Amino acid sequence: MKKYIISFFALLSITAFTQTPQWEFMGLAGEEIYDIAVDDSGNVYVGSEGGVFKSTDNGATWIFKNNGLQVGAVNKLFIDYDGNIYLGGILFNPGYGLYKSTDGGENWFGIADTLNNNPINYFEDITIIPNEPGGIIYVSNYYGVYRSTDNGITWQSTNYSTPCAKHIGINQNGFMFFGNGCASWFGLYRSTDLGLNWVRHTFLSVEDAMIYLRDGSVLAGCYDPGLGSFGIYKTTNDGDNWFNTNTISGLDYPSDFVLDTNDDIYVFISGLNFDGVYLSLNNGNSWENYGLSGYHPVTCLAIDSSGYIWAGSHLDGVYRTAGRTVPVELASFSAETINNNVLLSWVTASEINNNGFEIEKLVGSGQYAVGNASSWAKIGFVEGNGTTTETKSYSFIDKNVSTGIYQYRLKQIDFDGTFEYSNAIEVTVENPKEYYLSQNYPNPFNPETKINYVIKENGFVQLSVYNILGQVVKELVNEIQSAGSHSVNFNADLPSGVYIYKLQTGDYISSKKMLLVK
Repeated sequence: MKKYIISFFALLSITAFTQTPQWEFMGLAGEEIYDIAVDDSGNVYVGSEGGVFKSTDNGATWIFKNNGLQVGAVNKLFIDYDGNIYLGGILFNPGYGLYKSTDGGENWFGIADTLNNNPINYFEDITIIPNEPGGIIYVSNYYGVYRSTDNGITWQSTNYSTPCAKHIGINQNGFMFFGNGCASWFGLYRSTDLGLNWVRHTFLSVEDAMIYLRDGSVLAGCYDPGLGSFGIYKTTNDGDNWFNTNTISGLDYPSDFVLDTNDDIYVFISGLNFDGVYLSLNNGNSWENYGLSGYHPVTCLAIDSSGYIWAGSHLDGVYRTAGRTVPVELASFSAETINNNVLLSWVTASEINNNGFEIEKLVGSGQYAVGNASSWAKIGFVEGNGTTTETKSYSFIDKNVSTGIYQYRLKQIDFDGTFEYSNAIEVTVENPKEYYLSQNYPNPFNPETKINYVIKENGFVQLSVYNILGQVVKELVNEIQSAGSHSVNFNADLPSGVYIYKLQTGDYISSKKMLLVK
């Protein structure tokens, strides 16, 4: 980045995000990180000062993969349609600056040196357009932009023969671009013949960020020497004109963009005022804060096939959070019966904007039953954890359920009101095998306590409270009840002392003591 001494006004047009995403530290503290790439299998590759780190377990562990590499730093990683990895780096000794791995980074072999027998071996960019069989490989190094139409066996020069070409890409209308942030050559360049010839269309200095949107427009993080400020610039007419979106200015500048499958754009803003990741839902017209502020500057962003956003920083490691395309991932959902209660338990592997879960039970003809069910009824709500990449556990108890077969499901609801149902699970509630009278709780009590009991078959039930003289002071239950678990609250308008409560149903009689203390 060039240095200018100027006065400036910093402005970032943002809105508040419903839930601040939780960024999780994934390791590699102290590493100078330049690029991140993720393959379709979820393997994560980090290009750093001195080589490549790989993780096969979502960042839990990292392994240095440098077999065959001779580079001082890895500037760029690119993964093609077959999973082959291309690497562009800096090498100050004779050798290769462009490498390839066909086995997931286990081994690297050089495929190009400086390409023109000059001494400086410095590659900055690699891409394949389109990223499919027959695509053209484009690279940039200290001496210009080159292309290969035979998988890197031979290379063809273009008319651009100076350093610092970055973010080579193509829009939906077939126009190619790259940005340049080096003095004397800075600007936005365009090609209309698949990269053979390049023409500079602006003198905006493209610092570190450029993204190609699916509507054909292009965003670039630029420094405008005329205005003396940074901004996010955009073209909607294939590069004929670039305009400042006025969403950012001053000394706060974008260091990298990434685009997800939902056309949401993520950008990291480096600077004094708005340091952190921001999200745009409208092609860069406005931005929402997406967290990760207060860290060392983030140098690169990546997104994996599951929708997680990865960020690599300057000497501060790798971070990850759920993007908006990551759903609430339900890892398990189960039910078990405890007497006549049904305990529902579920676990989420990740959540994004999760307001919570409505618990629903199948209802029909005045009773809960599968056989004659006609609709689902809400029986409870459990609050979610917003946005998180951490495993979260939840539970809900459906109490005093009659004997029968039941179905339950979860209705997961986002903060914006959108929702999704889980699969239904089935559970059978059977009659208890034994009678049981529990100790009241709390005990001692003042003035209210709860008494739980279980009856194994339908019948007439009496539950009474006696004083120590054997006199009935309160009838709590005196009726026919169905088999199952039951509960009674006893509010004692009585003097302090020891009392006895007795359960009688059929041939079963049981009693226990309780202490009222006022």
